[in-house]
Amino acid sequence: MTKGDITRKKILEAAEEIFANKGLAGARVDEIAKMAGVNKRMIYAYFESKENLYVTVLKIVYSRLAELEKTIDSLASPEDAVRKFIQGYFNFLNDNPNFVSLVLWENLNKAEFIDLSEAVKIKHPAVEAIRAIVRIGKKYNVFKESASVDEIVMAVNMFCFSYFSNRYTMPKLLGVNLYDKESIESYCNMVSDMILLYLKA
Repeated sequence: MTKGDITRKKILEAAEEIFANKGLAGARVDEIAKMAGVNKRMIYAYFESKENLYVTVLKIVYSRLAELEKTIDSLASPEDAVRKFIQGYFNFLNDNPNFVSLVLWENLNKAEFIDLSEAVKIKHPAVEAIRAIVRIGKKYNVFKESASVDEIVMAVNMFCFSYFSNRYTMPKLLGVNLYDKESIESYCNMVSDMILLYLKA
């Protein structure tokens, strides 16, 4: 890794933290430079603008989501494959809080930058993975033919993502710890049960 590569990596790591905490509008290039330990001019030399840096960060965090495809066992039954995918998504969201925060910020931006980041193309393999599972389940009459693949993709995303996007408010509202290992596993199993209940023929 060259010195330039190391500098670029430091900038991107600092930018991810600050964009996740403050969003595009609230982030300051000076703050990113200070955290990265570089001169502010280096950021403009590598990325030209704060917006381009933000788009690059979006591309990086969404590229991690594509790793979900690797959680699918091609030899598993359709039911087990659904459970493994949902478990993989829960693990991903739990391990990548910056991803959750950046998606929330980008929604506040009305998805202004997501197309520029090519995030839709990057995460496509993960979406296709769950679609493939549902199609195979239908083929072997494990899942009902009327089950909507797109609705399943949406439901899995909403049930899983909203659990982590509300991780600060819901424990206070309910007065319980929802994010210890046992609670996360319990909720993950419940989501899997609900999705499979809808899917099964």
